[in-house]
Formats: sequence, structure tokens, C-alpha cells
Amino acid sequence: MNPDLLALALSNNPSFTLQQDNSEYDTEHETSKASFEMVSDDGEVIGYIKTWQDDDSFAGFVQFDPDGRIRDWKIIKATLPH
Repeated sequence: MNPDLLALALSNNPSFTLQQDNSEYDTEHETSKASFEMVSDDGEVIGYIKTWQDDDSFAGFVQFDPDGRIRDWKIIKATLPH
């Protein structure tokens, strides 16, 4: 999971914590994708974030509201070190 990409996904709303959801992916074999619940200070789930990183240097995230509607998304062409 690329921490810079996650920081970009969170940049517009810092008033929550993230809880990684490991139930969606086989974390032993699927290391390029991650899902998170966005949880308010009072414990309410206020949204979700899904991230991915492809082998061909593309990465991205989708941020959802609690009802599953897309709030924000980005796809980034990352430069890999040689």
C-alpha cells in the first residue's frame, strides 16, 4: 500500500481514523490492493476507501460515502525508480 496515495485520498477530510478491512482481499497474495473504513471519533462508519497499485506503475483510489456512492477518485501514473 502506497502511503503517499492514501495521504492524497485523505487530504480533504482529516477528521476520522482508518481501519483496514482485510476481509475483501487475500492479504497474503494480494498486496497491491487495500480497503479501509473511515470511522468518525464516535465510532460511526462515514465512508470507505479502496486503493490499488498496478505493476505498470499506475495507482489510484476511490473514496465512497457510507451508502456506496463515489465521493472522489484519482488515478496516478507513478514514476518507478530504475
